[in-house]
Amino acid sequence: MGNPLRTSALNLANHTGESWAKNIRGGVLASLAPSLPDVKVGSTDHFTFTGTPKAELVGESANKSSMDGTPSKATVKTYKVQITYRFSNEVMWEDEDYQAGIVDQLVANVATALSRALDLVAIHGINPLTGLISSSVTNYFDKAGNGVARVVATGDVQTDLETAASDLQEAGYIATGIALDPVFAGQLARKKDGENRPLYPELGLGFGFSNFQGLTAASSDTVSGRQELEASEVSIQAILGDWRAFKWGVAREVPLETIEFGDPDGAGDLKRTNEIAIRAEAVFGFAIFDGAAFSIISSHGASS
Repeated sequence: MGNPLRTSALNLANHTGESWAKNIRGGVLASLAPSLPDVKVGSTDHFTFTGTPKAELVGESANKSSMDGTPSKATVKTYKVQITYRFSNEVMWEDEDYQAGIVDQLVANVATALSRALDLVAIHGINPLTGLISSSVTNYFDKAGNGVARVVATGDVQTDLETAASDLQEAGYIATGIALDPVFAGQLARKKDGENRPLYPELGLGFGFSNFQGLTAASSDTVSGRQELEASEVSIQAILGDWRAFKWGVAREVPLETIEFGDPDGAGDLKRTNEIAIRAEAVFGFAIFDGAAFSIISSHGASS
């Protein structure tokens, strides 16, 4: 096996059997939306046709017309995220099995952090570490003026959800899935009919479900961002929409790296503090092709 932590570049796939992007933990967007296989580092334009295609009835010897619709363009911009852990360098003296166990735990944490990062950047436009909106994120679901419909929460979760569905239907869209904050999901799960039976038995207690009312469903606190945002900023409760209008993909995955020298994170020189650092990085991109294909249930207005 060799010394697991001594290797300067630890291949994440060798420890998980697959890349972190295929091992999503704690995120919703990758569960609801298809991924783009050809995302490149930087900005890439992708085209899609919107609206309903219409065939033309053509009479005998009659001229044929062309469709008026032209493809819409969305720019997939990529973002780099990283996670760095520091350890006492005494871990390097432990046996191989002990070090391999540490690597396995790191891989699990890295997969969770990077997967949550996709949600937090694409939904809220924030730096996951600080909880602050990043000026580098040019478009995201909660951004004002991006065309995403918004239902102001009334406190009646069932009515709010029906309003969001009605808005999409009247706009000519068909929802394919829903992202729910766990608090919102729990409130729905506890709704009862006149005979005290759950209205939505598929939700159980509001945990671990994958469908809701015939829609693909996913739940995570990344929807509201309640772990990262200030309490007064927590707003989004659910996102209902046609998730074919949102695309994401991984442009580059950087293997886990063991760093033994220098000050890689501003926390002090590693040799001076008798520590090592282990870092993982990834570059992902996403684009909202049609904001009108989504409806957000939120307690207040969009962020700027």
